[in-house]
Amino acid sequence: MKKALLTAALFLCASASAAKLQVYPYNGASFIPGQRFDIRIEAEEVKGFKDAKVTLDGRELSGFATTNSKDTSMEWTLRGQSLNAGQHTLRVEYSDENGPASKVVSWSVVATPSHARAKNVILFIGDGLGWNTMNAAQLIAHPYNPANGMPTGKLAMMSGLSSMASVTTSSYDSALADSANTASSIATGQKILVNALNVYPDNTADTLDNPRVEPISSMLKRSMGKSIGIVSSAFGTDATPAAFAAYTRRRGDYQAIADQYFKGEVQPEVLLIGGSRDFIPSTTPGSRRKDNTDWLTDSQKLGYQLVTTRTELNAATGDKLFGVFNIDNIPSYLDRAQYKSTEMLGDFTDMPYLWDTTKKAVETLEKNPNGFFLMIEPGMIDKYEHPLDWQRAVWDVLEMDKAVAWAKEYAKTHPDTLVLVTADHSHSLSVYGGYDATQGPGKRSAVGVYDKAGFPTYGDQRDANGLPLPETKRTYAVGFAATPDYCETYLGRKVYLDPTVSNGKTGAEAAYVPNPKICEEGAVQRVGNLDPGSAQGVHTADPMPLFAFGAGAHHFFGTMDQTDIFFSIARAMGLDATKNK
Repeated sequence: MKKALLTAALFLCASASAAKLQVYPYNGASFIPGQRFDIRIEAEEVKGFKDAKVTLDGRELSGFATTNSKDTSMEWTLRGQSLNAGQHTLRVEYSDENGPASKVVSWSVVATPSHARAKNVILFIGDGLGWNTMNAAQLIAHPYNPANGMPTGKLAMMSGLSSMASVTTSSYDSALADSANTASSIATGQKILVNALNVYPDNTADTLDNPRVEPISSMLKRSMGKSIGIVSSAFGTDATPAAFAAYTRRRGDYQAIADQYFKGEVQPEVLLIGGSRDFIPSTTPGSRRKDNTDWLTDSQKLGYQLVTTRTELNAATGDKLFGVFNIDNIPSYLDRAQYKSTEMLGDFTDMPYLWDTTKKAVETLEKNPNGFFLMIEPGMIDKYEHPLDWQRAVWDVLEMDKAVAWAKEYAKTHPDTLVLVTADHSHSLSVYGGYDATQGPGKRSAVGVYDKAGFPTYGDQRDANGLPLPETKRTYAVGFAATPDYCETYLGRKVYLDPTVSNGKTGAEAAYVPNPKICEEGAVQRVGNLDPGSAQGVHTADPMPLFAFGAGAHHFFGTMDQTDIFFSIARAMGLDATKNK
């Protein structure tokens, strides 16, 4: 069933100085029946308020909380609303000394089927996993046969497909997107502001009071009694995991996000994440909190089993799990499995792989006879694409692929399980040639294109987990299209370095310049195309892949907007949010 997007009807009457009206949810928003949302009406440039009337489908709405965020504005907020299937129209009639004003918005509520094929959903969101990033991983994991140029295999996420799609993304306020609003679009079916989580805009400075829209994780728990799991290799209050449990206008409200995991409406049964700094008291070294809340201790009082190492995770048997495995992000696969340098790992020498957290999350969640929803974010793909460290990013895709392979095997023995693999946004990574690594770093003459690219030799040696080593005689030449000024070596390094450093100036002269430590390795200096104030690469508007396996996979096909993923999951699971279990 396609969502109906209706054209806004906007009527501004009387004088040109009439109050300016804004209504949320925005015109053209779509929901499923019973999905909860807040209505927010704002009048700006108010002078001598007289009257206001709000009708929904011709019937007057009451119960609004009225506020004045400043002398020249009025706001009306009605929280926790929901609608039945169909088309709905909300009309605002307003008048003050400047005359009348009115605004009409239309919303579509899309029915979901009463029957479902998917009892469980395992959703992988590879942060920054665009088509080109995925393809780079494919080229390295399964090199072409040098005897005939034929592929030697496929990534697990690309093989045995039930269905597939190409996904476009955008923001409520921009054609480009960040991880917060894109993950929120998957979670809610709405277009969301950049840096916001599951909220609409408002005219106040408070980032935690914005009008909300309910994510699918909340609905599945509330209406179907399903267990919820959130797994991420990034720090736990980062944007993508937070989109399935938190509400805020500012993704950097880390303390509030941490609190919402345990005090909010979702309260996932499984939370396996990177950084602990937002969950430990302010008095503990490394904490980012401003109070003495200790969720490592308090979570156990709520029935969670706490695990902090791979060994503890694999041995865990609790019905609820809270895992934190680093003070910050979990380092890249290369750092954990191959390089193992003290500079990168510090004291954290027993961190899990993504397939470990995936497996244990499923084993814990499947205890619920009502089923489960599990979101898994390989979050470090993006965090290494930003600083142009393509090797660390791509090997995290390979780690992700082993977790996907496990999930697919689980779905084979649990045919009521849907496995989805997609991304929140893309990066500008591209493979454009081969590189003769025997010549050392930074040699443009070592770059081969077309027939001179040859066949890179990844896979000649593999690690204990079966993944190839990045050091090989012939590698790929990989670059990015959106960069600051930086130095290109073409090769990776065992200790991570930022691509840029500050020029030490302030004000209008402040900028970032190539990191001299990288340039000293014998690198090619490249002029970037981003603002001089940019320290690293950025997201792109390129589409992302979506691969679907198992029950309900037929709902995902063709070209989809990111918001469509929400509705397709709801259809696959037969979600009826009008019920409260």
